Amino acid sequence: MSASPSESPSGQPSGSPAARAGRIAALVDELAGEVEVGLGDGALAALVAAHPDAARRLVAVAARAYAVAAEEDAPAPSGTDLTPTEAVVLATAALRAHDLNPFDLALWFSRSTS
Repeated sequence: MSASPSESPSGQPSGSPAARAGRIAALVDELAGEVEVGLGDGALAALVAAHPDAARRLVAVAARAYAVAAEEDAPAPSGTDLTPTEAVVLATAALRAHDLNPFDLALWFSRSTS
């Protein structure tokens, strides 16, 4: 089996960090479009039924990427990126996943510069 043009023979992505960043940005744009359509046509419910870990994995990847980006002073999600409900659901899930509470969040919130 041969590697795809964007992979090395070991199966790892190849190319410069700038090229990889471009591929990631394109994938994010494509995924955003699919999710927007999926919100209205039932595809996300089907995704959860067929691939129950997909949303969890997606959030984990996005959170890791954002944590690195935030350290590089990337802008925080805006009010047009997430609704208040979406922000609180996500924050609550992340807190519960690590057995944290609102007091723990308050400590980190006061530490944050963003």
